[in-house]
Amino acid sequence: MMVSDSSKNAALEPGFFDGRFMVEIAEWDWGLYVGLSSGLMPVEHRFQGGLNYVRSIEILGRIRAPLVHRAKLMRIWISPFRSDMRFGDEGLDEVGQFYRGAGDVFGTSFQASLHLPEDALAPALSCLSSIWRFMDIWTVEDDPDDRGSVTAFTFSARIHPNLAEWAGPELEAR
Repeated sequence: MMVSDSSKNAALEPGFFDGRFMVEIAEWDWGLYVGLSSGLMPVEHRFQGGLNYVRSIEILGRIRAPLVHRAKLMRIWISPFRSDMRFGDEGLDEVGQFYRGAGDVFGTSFQASLHLPEDALAPALSCLSSIWRFMDIWTVEDDPDDRGSVTAFTFSARIHPNLAEWAGPELEAR
């Protein structure tokens, strides 16, 4: 009997978890800042000629996996980008940045700054407020020393069965 590709467990592949972090979302906030642009801000970054307009999602969570970082706090900022932003050969080579040891007032051990397409912002906010509980973040390096490039990130409402052993048991309440 031949095993179909749909039933194959990719989590058994060597390297599947390399550079991957699973974060359990504890809380999140939708930040919005509107103010007049300073004279130092480049004209191309001003909104409607003279405004500084910034939207972002801020997430505070705890790492579920890898085990070596289990239960450590992580703070994540997600900023929307317009359709004219380019990725790949003629643009950015990452979808965000991952920082280690960036301690802050929350006592976080890790921080990330991620890019989200502007068109995905409304659905992301809706899902964060209703069903999403987990994030997976892939970095170029398995365990970045200081700063690493983020190559992908996902959200989910539950942990996929293929990832359950890696994610370990539920975290204890803080």
